[in-house]
Amino acid sequence: MKQHLPKVALLIESSRSYGREVLQGIARYTREHDAWAFYTQERELHSGIPDWLAGWRGDGIIARIENASVAGKLLRLGCPVVDVLGNQSFRGIPGFDTDAQQVARLAADFFLQSGFQHFAFCGFKALPFSDRRGAAFAEYLQARNISVQTFEAPTAHYQPTHIQAVERRGVSDEAAVARWLKRLPRPLALFACNDICAQQVLNACREHQIRVPEEVAVMGVDNDDVLCNLSDPPLTSIEPDARQLGYHAAAALHQMMRGRPVAGHRTDLPPVRVVERASTDIVAVADATLVEALRFIRDHFDSGIAVKDVLAHVKCSRTSLERRFRESLKCNVRDEIQRRRMNRACDLLRETGLGLEEIVARAGYSTPSHFCRIFQKQFKESPTQYRSRVWLETRGNAV
Repeated sequence: MKQHLPKVALLIESSRSYGREVLQGIARYTREHDAWAFYTQERELHSGIPDWLAGWRGDGIIARIENASVAGKLLRLGCPVVDVLGNQSFRGIPGFDTDAQQVARLAADFFLQSGFQHFAFCGFKALPFSDRRGAAFAEYLQARNISVQTFEAPTAHYQPTHIQAVERRGVSDEAAVARWLKRLPRPLALFACNDICAQQVLNACREHQIRVPEEVAVMGVDNDDVLCNLSDPPLTSIEPDARQLGYHAAAALHQMMRGRPVAGHRTDLPPVRVVERASTDIVAVADATLVEALRFIRDHFDSGIAVKDVLAHVKCSRTSLERRFRESLKCNVRDEIQRRRMNRACDLLRETGLGLEEIVARAGYSTPSHFCRIFQKQFKESPTQYRSRVWLETRGNAV
């Protein structure tokens, strides 16, 4: 007898890297569990409900749901529905989104470690994901007695129709963004709600002679490789764990299709990391000696340098340099070397198949055993366990 495959409709845009990553996570779940028959088509985020769905008789739906009207129409089809946009909560529909608090914390900590004292946020007013990220960024920094300047666009530009329409209208605000930026103190750390908003900020800076990153350092969210590398300069961005989000959404739908209850609230998943590019490549401190020390560490951390090498380069006493690090960056010289090395090692573990000895050499550690001790202490797992976990989460059975 032919096996009955659950019929699942996927209303997820393939036009953005985020949507494609969510789809990859869903696919991984079905490879590891039961096979499903997928019903989908190439679509934009705001494509709405396709005509073919009206007469479709399926078992479940995973969708990026923008508003209550779409949510109601999907529920009336009579099968379980899961939302992977997280724009708002819908009764009877579990949702999944990237954690705004942790996104904001990653952005703020990155800028703080680079010595910034002036901060700003630019987003799309009335889009919930943007509002959440902006509020979380401000709250996190305000807890440290640091204020955040927020761009206020004309309200008429952001009457919510759909997300992409609001994003497109943001292009018309570029002159206003530039005027706003010119009033703010420099150097400025600017966090944008997503990569599209960040690219618009970069365009405004270029057209109005605001130097990036020297005067304004810019960071986005989504790490869309194409968009980030087409930006001028290339855009630093926070990488969400969209594949894991898709995986969890598929697991929730699987439970619902089996008749098992699933909590109807939104589940927030942490982002992966900050992916550094040229738009934030600056040390934002006035102390010339500290800047020189940080640049030396950035350029040589992978060649086995120690604190004594930094001191010799900047021709400064250890007491004086350590004081400068503590006052401006809230860490010591050794901590900064270690942070750079560990970030490089994690990138190599995550993105390459290099052996441990090669990773250790490229990250600047003395021996594999020394690196493994530090890694275990920081992450509570071995480098091998870390690589296996991350590769499984991001690549699934393709590894």
